[in-house]
Amino acid sequence: MYSWQDEYIAALAETDPAKQRRRVYEAQAAMEQQRLSPIEPGSEEHQAIERAERALKILKDSWPEV
Repeated sequence: MYSWQDEYIAALAETDPAKQRRRVYEAQAAMEQQRLSPIEPGSEEHQAIERAERALKILKDSWPEV
């Protein structure tokens, strides 16, 4: 498991909308932080981050406008 995945899983599992927004932003920050360290393009972790980012975008797109 990668260091950023705890935050990612917490964001997906959160059911309270206000808390979910916070957790999504925390997950995105953790993934961005990981991208600052050397990750081989096309590596398993790089692909996992890309999939997670797409999933979070879908989740965010489902939120009602605020």
